[in-house]
Amino acid sequence: MLVAPSSFPSAPLLPQAASGVSRAEALVPSELLDALARVPDPRNPRGVRFRLATLLAVGVCALTSAGHNSLTAIAEWVRHCDQDVLARLGCPFDPFTGRFKAPGERTLRDVFARLDPGLLTAAGFTRLTALQPCPVSPTGPDKTVEREQRRAHHTARRETDRPRPRRAAFAVDGKCLRGAVRADGSRVFVLTAVRHHDALTAALREIGAKTNEIPEFAPLLDTLDDQELAGSVVTVDALHAQTSHARYLVEDRQAHYLLSVKNNQPTLARQLTNLPWKQAPVLNRSRDRGHGRDEVREVKVVSVDGLLFPHARQVVRIHRKRRRTGTSKWQTETVYAVTDLAAHQASPAEIAAWVRGHWIIENTVHWTKDVTFAEDDSQIRRHHTPAVMSALRDLARATLHRAGWANIASGRRAHTHPAATLTLHGIP
Repeated sequence: MLVAPSSFPSAPLLPQAASGVSRAEALVPSELLDALARVPDPRNPRGVRFRLATLLAVGVCALTSAGHNSLTAIAEWVRHCDQDVLARLGCPFDPFTGRFKAPGERTLRDVFARLDPGLLTAAGFTRLTALQPCPVSPTGPDKTVEREQRRAHHTARRETDRPRPRRAAFAVDGKCLRGAVRADGSRVFVLTAVRHHDALTAALREIGAKTNEIPEFAPLLDTLDDQELAGSVVTVDALHAQTSHARYLVEDRQAHYLLSVKNNQPTLARQLTNLPWKQAPVLNRSRDRGHGRDEVREVKVVSVDGLLFPHARQVVRIHRKRRRTGTSKWQTETVYAVTDLAAHQASPAEIAAWVRGHWIIENTVHWTKDVTFAEDDSQIRRHHTPAVMSALRDLARATLHRAGWANIASGRRAHTHPAATLTLHGIP
């Protein structure tokens, strides 16, 4: 006979008729529950009725289903689940009522308030990187042969025009959770690191009330192991064009940087603008049409030595021209960036790809959580709950994207039935 902690039902109490699965199947751990089980439980073990992995899985599965964006909605979702779904989620079985018990809203609130969102994100990233991604399509994983052939043709043509960089890249950027306000009236911010090529969030860190993004940069990337970060490129905006960040990446983590430079670093910006750009040829040119606008980008790169910035080897100037489709007036913008990669380590086309890839954190991750999951409308504010909910939303988003859904809103509508949602997340 299997022995279980007193707070949970023992395995022989799992009734096959109620759960719809055999006892052996019920004891097989799912990949999602296994990953979430690695998150440290901040609660006192005494009196615990619901496993932490079960509560987190409830949050992820409910957020995957359309219309469940708040903690109240998550509690309603699990309350309306049938016994089979509750058994699959690992909810405790009450031998007196003969039913599996669903967690209430207060239980979810108490646990999420004390949880570390960074550890939750790390556990989700480990699981998602182990999954084989499906081809992404707006209509989801079920595609016709003609549509798949057309998609493959366009993808191959884009890959020919824009060679994939030789190095992996991570985009680091902060986000304000606008609806969440702390007791002292301060806003809640999170700092995230997102992988360029698949939009997976690799790390997340809540920013304290009396600090900002800059001192949290190194602690955020400390959560990534050396095997993941070493040799890769970290792209950041002008706020993080700090000498300490450059030294940390190159000297401490054996990684590389591509930092945007603006007038918040006036001395460095003056150096970059005074370089002999008129003599430098255009090394990469691209043109895109879509979303109602036409955009032309010209990239110039010069090698430098003695720049007043640690380990700087190349400076890039990107000149953008944009106009709305059907108009003749162009808007121009010139941006500068600096990298420690030498010319033989990073070509102009690769640098241009990294600069464009950085915007995936805004256009894919942050935009989806704001628009599809209504993150900015959420007024949850207790302790770590806003950041934990942001991490759960991102785990639901990334799972749908990994399963082949380019339109996350459509993917959520396709998983309104709890059983389908659990299957998506690999809960047997």
